[in-house]
Amino acid sequence: MTQEPLVAEGPIVPGVRDSSAGFWRKIESFLKDGTLIPVLGPGVITFGEDDRPLYPWIVAQLAAKYGLDPVPSNINGVVCANLRKNGNLEDMYLDIDELLDSAEITPGPLLKSLASLSQCRLFFTVGFDPLMERALDILRGFGSPITTSWSFSLKSKATDLPNMAGVGAFLGYLFGKVSPNSGYLLWDADAIEFVLALERQLPNLPSLFTTLTQNNLLVMGANFPDWLSRFLVRAIRQCEFTDSADKQFLVADSEPPSLADAALFYGSLKGTIKGGIQLLPGDPVAFGHEFCRRAHAQVPPLTAGVVPGTKISVPYMTQVMEKGSIFISYSHVPDDAVATFRIVELLRAVGCLVWIDEKRLICGDNFENKLQDAVRRCSFFLSVISNTTETVGESYYHKERKWAAERFESISDAVHFYFPVIVDATPVPPRYEPAKFKDITAWNAPKGELSPFFVAHLAELQRLARNVETTPDSLPR
Repeated sequence: MTQEPLVAEGPIVPGVRDSSAGFWRKIESFLKDGTLIPVLGPGVITFGEDDRPLYPWIVAQLAAKYGLDPVPSNINGVVCANLRKNGNLEDMYLDIDELLDSAEITPGPLLKSLASLSQCRLFFTVGFDPLMERALDILRGFGSPITTSWSFSLKSKATDLPNMAGVGAFLGYLFGKVSPNSGYLLWDADAIEFVLALERQLPNLPSLFTTLTQNNLLVMGANFPDWLSRFLVRAIRQCEFTDSADKQFLVADSEPPSLADAALFYGSLKGTIKGGIQLLPGDPVAFGHEFCRRAHAQVPPLTAGVVPGTKISVPYMTQVMEKGSIFISYSHVPDDAVATFRIVELLRAVGCLVWIDEKRLICGDNFENKLQDAVRRCSFFLSVISNTTETVGESYYHKERKWAAERFESISDAVHFYFPVIVDATPVPPRYEPAKFKDITAWNAPKGELSPFFVAHLAELQRLARNVETTPDSLPR
């Protein structure tokens, strides 16, 4: 769908009439230096190929379920109207969870475009839906659930952001994530509690505090009432409005009825507020597309289903663990994924059967059990070793390698099963590989470029494995 570039007149700098040019210059500059974090609101959450807004659809579904006429304008209105009819609040959280779980809802073009931004690795959302997380999985995980997520909830003790080392894509739910239970933002009463909790707990969450205060935040389509927007800005800044703040808080949103009041509020701080708050009124979906267009003009977007730097696509992967298959264990961070899929490309070029978890493991699968079963059934295990696998102490690839070591207990020493491959400048011997394999020499394959000898060697081993139960020990290890 073609989107016209967003051009708006409005109170861009508080109290000052200006065009959107200065707003866009800041955004483009922050994208270049890697200090911009998009914060997505319900106004930019779309689904289906026609970029249909998700939250109005949720409102319509709930209104029909509860027999509300007229249909309220937002979810808070639905909650209030249903409570007036003696509806149960706790049931509403469950109803929304079931609605999003049962419906065939796929991320819209805008979310996929946002997920394809090479300049942005971290995203936050003030919505409760999982669509941006799914978009990141599609664009960066080739369909499998690789996005690291974090959620601030009213029902559990706040935890800090996870270790970001080795994280390829991250989405933080500032106001909770949809679940069968309460704990995520559903109506204004929740909003008040979330902002108070964020204000109170943020100083005790050092990683979250640093991330939010030391980056420029671009809030798109929050659709918050003006009072909530002001409190949220205050909670995140963790300082009085008249105190200095190093980073910008940029807001692109639909024009609310109280826009004049908001401009007056921020405008009254002109001359005292530093590290300012800037407003750009307009259609948030149109803004989102224009934001992506400008970002893609700087750096080409990631492409769904095709691994950057290779010709290989997800459907090229073997989806069935056939006899002789090679299981590949690797980190999902972008550099490692590119190197790994180059390995897959080279092996497939000579006819090797490769099993990799990029398409078969989808949301809803019990992927841990399926991964363990794949390790138990494969004929060969190829361990992709990198700086990430050698520095990140907890991840699924460590589980896969431990499962391989457990299986190796029952495999004859004459059988060639485990193949460690180093794809970067990681020193040898690797520290984090299972001790069971410490005597196996690792192969070097910078950026996934396997030597022709190794490719031919593994192809021959697989050819023999598909015809006999074990690999002859006459072949070189």
